[in-house]
Amino acid sequence: MCKMRAPVIKILDNNMKSIEVLKEDFSQTLGFIDKCDDHIFKIKNWALLTSSAVIAFSISQDHAALALANLFLLVAFIYLELIYKSFQDTAIEHSSDISQRIDKYLEVPSSEDLLAGYGHSFGRKLQYPSVRRVFSILGNRNRRHILYFYCLLALFSIGAFVVAKYVA
Repeated sequence: MCKMRAPVIKILDNNMKSIEVLKEDFSQTLGFIDKCDDHIFKIKNWALLTSSAVIAFSISQDHAALALANLFLLVAFIYLELIYKSFQDTAIEHSSDISQRIDKYLEVPSSEDLLAGYGHSFGRKLQYPSVRRVFSILGNRNRRHILYFYCLLALFSIGAFVVAKYVA
């Protein structure tokens, strides 16, 4: 009877280690997702601030064409935001995988294959995304708000170019 209990204890001990690994990785992944949110928020703030400054400067200096230069800045800001959104999507995928494994552990604590096929740390999955992948994020219907935000800023720039002729 003692011989049969030893393997069960060993399996439970390995699973306890496995669940601790998953919990730690889940915590780190959520931290990374939060950092991406923070960076995306800062990028939007800088895009808004920079656009406003360029528009104000172009009108005050009677250089209406400078307001159109803002469009190039907006493309750079949207690209930067989409890079972080790409990283965030990869981290969210990884956290979903971890959540499923933790749920599996909670259903059957003695499950042996808790870490089967598991790639610890999503950082190993992160790669600098291609330009195609970055802009393909805009094709996702749930991400259209990103495009709308920058299009609105672009419209303000174009509007400032048109209005600047009459204000000055």
